[in-house]
Amino acid sequence: MTWPPVAQTGDGNAWVTGACWLYCRREGVRVLWVGSVRTPGATGDVYACGPCIAELDRMVREESYGRDPAGAAGTTTCEHRRLAKRGGKTHCRDCERQLYL
Repeated sequence: MTWPPVAQTGDGNAWVTGACWLYCRREGVRVLWVGSVRTPGATGDVYACGPCIAELDRMVREESYGRDPAGAAGTTTCEHRRLAKRGGKTHCRDCERQLYL
């Protein structure tokens, strides 16, 4: 099975300039509508920037593999408990992934 590419600015999707509602919470960046959210008091549209969409995509794929025995059997997901700053960017000390927080 081949996964489709992660959404990126300029890929033909309806990108707009606004605030990222996911991990980085930046304002005035290119964002894409990724879905709706419902809380006990309200509903709203969720927009995310390219790096946060990539991180969400990684999380969803890992979750999918975890449910699919034919997927990445025997692999574990790092919980990113120990963080480090390198070059102004946040990385996990255990798995070395850059985190977009």
